[in-house]
This record gives sequence, structure tokens and C-alpha cells, in this order.
Amino acid sequence: MTTAPSVFLSISILCLSGTILCKHVAQTPNSLLKKEKESAKIGCFHFVKNYDVVQWYKQSQRSKLQFMGYRNIHQDTVEMEFNEKIELDGDGRNNVSLTIKDLELKDSAVYFCAAYYTVISITSDERKNSPNSPMLSSSQHYSDFLLFRSI
Repeated sequence: MTTAPSVFLSISILCLSGTILCKHVAQTPNSLLKKEKESAKIGCFHFVKNYDVVQWYKQSQRSKLQFMGYRNIHQDTVEMEFNEKIELDGDGRNNVSLTIKDLELKDSAVYFCAAYYTVISITSDERKNSPNSPMLSSSQHYSDFLLFRSI
């Protein structure tokens, strides 16, 4: 009896740590190994006061960083290219997960999340105590990579 080879998608997640103004954003898990057609869920969290937006990015091998979408406390916005492929979930402030549906070879990549605040949703009291320009925190740990292999 012959069995068909299993195809696995390994998703490495860049844990974004220590960035601007010593803020911290983390992703879990560090890497994933999934079969084609399965889904992969990656979490992004932080505990930075006033940060109310989490963005997701994808970087495939030998290609530029692609903006996938963001979630804030009011809404999700997903780029048209990823509209049927991903779902964003969470509170839109401290905890936002990315689910990649129906995995295929082209989904092998490194995924980044970034958190920041927008002045649109900050109250006037918070604005008095905040810097004038938006801050951004993101991960920069490059030891994990997404790989696709046939076993």
C-alpha cells in the first residue's frame, strides 16, 4: 500500500520585541508546521497603554513586505488581495490574532504584527499626555522562517 506524501506548511512568526521607546509586541507561537488546506492562527499581543491598532504584514522569500490588514477597537480592514484568505480577531487593542485559511505553498512566509496608537480614538485627556507623533512597535526577531516541504 502506498501513501500519498504529506505536504506541510511551516509558518515562522517573527516575534517583535524591544523597539521604539522600549515598547514590546509579541507573537505566538514562534513557528507553525501545518498541512495544506488547514488553517494557521497567529496571535499578537502587547500591553502598551493607548495603542489601539494592530497591523499584520507578510514577507515571502525574496519579496517585499506586504501589508495584509489591521484591526482596531472599531473595525477590521483587510487588503483586497487577502480578503478571502485571512481573518482578524481579538479586542483590537491589546490582542489581535491572524488566521490564514486554506493554506497553500504561497502562504509560506514570515508574518509580522505591529501595534501603534492613532489620535483618532484618543480622548482629549489622553492626548495631553501623549507625544505629538504616533509611535509604532513591531517585532524584529529573525531566527525563525516559514518553510514549505513535502515529506
